[in-house]
Amino acid sequence: MKARITEGKCLEEIRLEIAPGQHWAVVGANGSGKSALGKLLCNDLPIISGTSRIPTRSGFVSFEKIDEILEKERYNDDSDFLGYVTEGTRVDTFILAGTDADETRLSELARELGFTKILERGIKFLSTGEMRKTLICKALLQEPELLVLDEPFDGLDRESSEVLRQLISRCIERGIQVVLLLNRFSEIMPETTHIAYLKECRILRSGTRDEMLGSEALRRFHAFHYTLPDTLPEVDTARSAPPLIPGQPLIEMKDVTVRYGEKYILNGVNWTVKAGEHWKISGPNGSGKSTLLSLISGDNPQAYANDISLFGRKKGSGESVWDIKKRIGLVSTSLQQEYRVGGTVKVVVISGMYDSIGMYSQYTLHQQEIALKWLKLLHMDHRKEHAFRDLSYGEQRLVLLARAMVKQPDLLILDEPCQGLDDVNREMVLKLIDHLGRTGNTQILYVNHHAEDRIPCIENSMELIPAEAGGFTARITS
Repeated sequence: MKARITEGKCLEEIRLEIAPGQHWAVVGANGSGKSALGKLLCNDLPIISGTSRIPTRSGFVSFEKIDEILEKERYNDDSDFLGYVTEGTRVDTFILAGTDADETRLSELARELGFTKILERGIKFLSTGEMRKTLICKALLQEPELLVLDEPFDGLDRESSEVLRQLISRCIERGIQVVLLLNRFSEIMPETTHIAYLKECRILRSGTRDEMLGSEALRRFHAFHYTLPDTLPEVDTARSAPPLIPGQPLIEMKDVTVRYGEKYILNGVNWTVKAGEHWKISGPNGSGKSTLLSLISGDNPQAYANDISLFGRKKGSGESVWDIKKRIGLVSTSLQQEYRVGGTVKVVVISGMYDSIGMYSQYTLHQQEIALKWLKLLHMDHRKEHAFRDLSYGEQRLVLLARAMVKQPDLLILDEPCQGLDDVNREMVLKLIDHLGRTGNTQILYVNHHAEDRIPCIENSMELIPAEAGGFTARITS
């Protein structure tokens, strides 16, 4: 079978039979076509040649699906017009729309998934993990015969991952066939009976779980050893921020609180990031990690109602948001969702020097050369002239990592930077970030839920834990 992914890119020679009682994992590198195969299994990809027999009722949950939903929500958001932040579409309303289920069934499933507290919130306020649970809940309420989950565990904390694993197991017990599209071999479920390995939009190899996991050829093919560069690419000094005062803390937060109406997100956070320190930020889904980072990056207006100093200046003392952004490199799910403008991969990386989404002025040849060096470091230089929006989710994440590091900022904010990356690219990215943290002048703030995704240069930890009066506060380990 052949099916079109984008203009000029197709799934080729797809031969896959999922027999009754079988549950599959599809593994492959970023850009190999896993998400496209998931769409094909759910009858959501145009078939060019060949035939298929696809279940009438199927559910598909992916990063791309989340992006589509949130983009529509932003389009319908009238907060700017009204002058205050609106709730938007509530979680319970969104889940029940288009299903035959009632509120009783929704409440039962929400308890099973452990997210009853978010049912009355707007979907635009959900964390990545909470949004994933919401879509899975909506898919299950439609009683699918086949459930296809694209990277279901990415963005989930350990407890939420275990809850989801148990839920997937219960789905299998109820007779729902499950296909997991995965980057990590470690996330293959015990109930998985068969594995397919995808490369360059073709199924390179498939077979039973034992055959595939015991394949020496497959292990050699998937193995990768990244060689660190002798030196990092140069910086475009013409656009660099002035040097910081030596020894000056980069961040100081005193009793910081963020709330929407009566609901606290952060409550009484005290935190100082001194010169030369790298920090890991942890906490359960919905604890406010992304909110905390938005106070630093300048994307949250409540920063000005709090006692926060950045790079030696108190917030609201006359600095512009662009003064702040000039010193910061950022990778996050929300940035990836917002980067919807047209442009090539090369231009996206160059835009990191201008702190813009898209390019609105002529860049220099020197800036282009620097951008191409970063793309080469991340093995994405062969995609430099491709449209950013045509890339897979994982490939987009690699490009945004290059965009964040291209100016070697004073502060590099990494909110789940490895989300959507395969084993090979994850190893490469973690080693490169550690190299930048050890050899450059960049300090790192790192949000991550996977213990194995450790960055050795990070020795300080801030964990968000429940506060007595509601919301979350900080527990510091140095």
